[in-house]
Amino acid sequence: MLENPSADSSRFAVPLDASTIAAGLRAFVMGPLWAAQRGRWFLFAASAIAEVTGLTLLVQGFMPPVEDVVPTPGRGVLIIVLARLVMALIAAYGTPSDRIPDHRLSPRQSLWVGIAILVFAYPLVVYRFAAPAPWEALVSFPAIDGLDSGTARLFDVAVDWMKKSWVDFFDAFTAGLRATLNAIETAFGLAPWPVVAMTAMLAAWYLSGLRAVLFVGLSLLYLGLFNFWDKSMSTLALVATSVLICVVIGIPVGILCAKSRRANTLIEPLLDVMQTLPTFVYLIPAVAFFSIGKPPGVIATVIFAAPSIVRLTALGIRQVPAHVREAADAFGATPAQMLLKVELPLAVPSIRLGINQTIMMSLSMVVVAAMIGAGGLGLEVIHSLQHLKTGQGILAGIAIVVCAMALDRMVRREGRARRRK
Repeated sequence: MLENPSADSSRFAVPLDASTIAAGLRAFVMGPLWAAQRGRWFLFAASAIAEVTGLTLLVQGFMPPVEDVVPTPGRGVLIIVLARLVMALIAAYGTPSDRIPDHRLSPRQSLWVGIAILVFAYPLVVYRFAAPAPWEALVSFPAIDGLDSGTARLFDVAVDWMKKSWVDFFDAFTAGLRATLNAIETAFGLAPWPVVAMTAMLAAWYLSGLRAVLFVGLSLLYLGLFNFWDKSMSTLALVATSVLICVVIGIPVGILCAKSRRANTLIEPLLDVMQTLPTFVYLIPAVAFFSIGKPPGVIATVIFAAPSIVRLTALGIRQVPAHVREAADAFGATPAQMLLKVELPLAVPSIRLGINQTIMMSLSMVVVAAMIGAGGLGLEVIHSLQHLKTGQGILAGIAIVVCAMALDRMVRREGRARRRK
C-alpha cells in the first residue's frame, strides 16, 4: 500500500501562523533587545557585535575616504539586516523555550539591562573605529606614569628585606630540602638498576595489575636503551620530593577547606592564583630566596601542583553521603573518628586522583625547573633546543612522557580495578 507523500512531508513543515509571524516581527524590530528580554545573553552578545560592526561600517561610509579606501556603507546595512533576520528566524522557528523569558531577572529588568549595555557600548565602539582621530584616552588606557616602576621598587625592597632578615630560615629550609632531594636521588640513582626496575614493577603489580607491570617494564627499557636512565632518576627524585611535600601539605589543607567554610573562602582565591599564575613567575621569588639549583625548582613545582590535591581532597570529603555521616553520629562517633574512619576512607578515590594530578603537573614543570639548574630530563630538552638537536629533543621529550604515563598507570588503575569489583 502506497503512503501519501504529502502526509509525510507535512510532519516536517513548520506552521506559519499569526503568532509565529508576530514573534518574528517582534524580534526583527527589537534586535538584540529581544534576546536580552529573554535572558539569552550569548545570543544578545553575538547579535550586538554584528550590529555594532554594521553600524561602524555604515558611519565610516559617510566619512571622508582615508588612504584611497572607498567607503561601502551598503555592507553595514546588509550586516544589520542579516543580524535582524537571523534573530527573527530564531524567534519564529526556534524551540518553545526561545519565547520564554529567563526568570532570574524579570523581562522588564532584562530589557533595561540590555538597553543600558547598548547605549553604553554602541556609541563608544562606533566613535572609536569611525572617527578619524579618536580621543587618546579611549584608544589606550590612561595609565599613571611611574606607578608600575614605583610598585615594582616596593616589591624589590620587600624581597631584599626578607632575604636579609630571614637568611637563617631560608638557609635552613634550603639545606633540608637539598638533603631530602639528595637522599631520594641517591636511592634512585646509585642503587643497581635491576633493583630499581624490580621495585618499580612490583609496585605497579601491587597497585594496578599485570598490564601496568608490562607498561612500566617497557618504559624503563626505553629509558635505559636511550641513555636516559640517570637523568630520569634525577627527574623522578625531584617529582617524588615535590609530590611528597604536596601530599603532606595538601591533604590537611584540603580537609580544612572541606570542614571550614571560612577557611575555604580564604584559601580558594590563593589556589586560583597558584594555578593560573604563569609558571615562569614562580621562578622569580624562588630564585630570589633560594638561589639556583634543585631546591627552587621543587618550590616552584609545589606551588604549581599543590592546588590539585587540595581541591580534590576537599571535594572527596564534601561528597561523603549525608546518611553515612548521620549513621556515624548515631553510633556516637567523635569528630576525629568521623574524619579518620568515615570521611577519609570514602574520599580515598578522590584523594588518589588528586595525587595522580599532582604527579602529572609536577612532571609538566620538569623543563621549566631545569632552567634554574634542576637538571634531569628537562635539562636535556633545553640543551637540545639551544643546539637545535631536534632528534635528541624529541627523544628526551618522549622520555618525560614515558615517565608520566608509567606513573599514571601505577596510580590511576588501582581505582579502576576496585570499581570493577
